[in-house]
Amino acid sequence: MTAAAVHVGLLARDKTPSRLELVSLPYFDAQKADDHGFLQYMGKSKDGSMVFSVGFETASAPVIKAAKNLFSLGKASIGKVDYVETRPVINMLMIIGGISSRRLGLTFVGRPLVSWGTQLAYKQIVALVEETERKLKKRGEKGQ
Repeated sequence: MTAAAVHVGLLARDKTPSRLELVSLPYFDAQKADDHGFLQYMGKSKDGSMVFSVGFETASAPVIKAAKNLFSLGKASIGKVDYVETRPVINMLMIIGGISSRRLGLTFVGRPLVSWGTQLAYKQIVALVEETERKLKKRGEKGQ
């Protein structure tokens, strides 16, 4: 969700957001187990692409595979769909905070941990977004 917020310009790339900036974002530390797999619209990127956040917990690979298969079966003309795995930039504070906050309902403990972990990982999150943008731009140039 934080990477999507960076991608659409809800968070600055050149400075680590404050805890208040993070918790003010739509969907920050708010996803429940029943929300997994639902697309959460975050906004549009500079190139006009719609950007969504979606949580899969530990089932991202099979869910993405199933979604791609469904789109191809229906010959859906929805344009290009890209999925960016953010798990590599998630740290232990984010995991412990998320479990404490969402699974155990201890937001007074979990949310500060998630925020702190996000702040510590913020440069990596921005780097992931920028790497993704470079790949998409390069692919777009090849397709023209």
